[in-house]
Amino acid sequence: MNEQCPSNFVLDAFRLGFDHAPADHVKSCPRCNQWLAAQKQMESKLAPPVIPTKPQRSRAGIVKYLLGLGIPVAVGATALLIWVSPKPLTETAKGGFVPVEIARMRAGALSWLSPQESLMPNDSVRFFVGKSDVADRYVLIGSVDGSQQVSRFYPASPDGCSVPLPAPGEALDGSIVIDATAGPERIVVVVSHRPLCWPSVAEPLRRLALGDGSTGELATDDVHTTRLVLAKQVEAER
Repeated sequence: MNEQCPSNFVLDAFRLGFDHAPADHVKSCPRCNQWLAAQKQMESKLAPPVIPTKPQRSRAGIVKYLLGLGIPVAVGATALLIWVSPKPLTETAKGGFVPVEIARMRAGALSWLSPQESLMPNDSVRFFVGKSDVADRYVLIGSVDGSQQVSRFYPASPDGCSVPLPAPGEALDGSIVIDATAGPERIVVVVSHRPLCWPSVAEPLRRLALGDGSTGELATDDVHTTRLVLAKQVEAER
């Protein structure tokens, strides 16, 4: 990279889809492309391809990697080391494990989301979702927080249907900004062979998020569901 190249902080945010500003520069810069390729290769050796089913303590390698890149931590925000009332991530899966990884941007600091960490209002998250079997083509993601109402992540439209799974290693389009409603955040990832639509799956997803079994269209053999329960720290809890 040279003096005109973006910083490694900016390039890494670009790589994970949080900042698109460097796109034109990267297209014509061999040095930046080489740097991005090197980070991807390094990350594949350090970061597990999925969020583990049970809490693990092996994410230290990812922390070292992010710190090695010089990822900035905003004043007053320990983005990589939030251990406030950690709660185990729980997961239930039907029809096969759905690999999910979440990248988070908090106050300008970028990290992979650890199962032991808490979400906070205004965190921006992106989802990397893989296939459970070769016939998987679509993904739908929603969440239920303390309000016990469904928040539609992908797609956002109340009458929308599942979006196509991205290519391996790519995130779903756009990021989700976490609101200030009390948690926990119960995220349900639904991967399927065919599109599913919110009018018919919103209530089964809500029930599944709250701990009930799969029902309705979520209970068919061509649908795979994974439930992630993440602690959520809001102002009233501090």
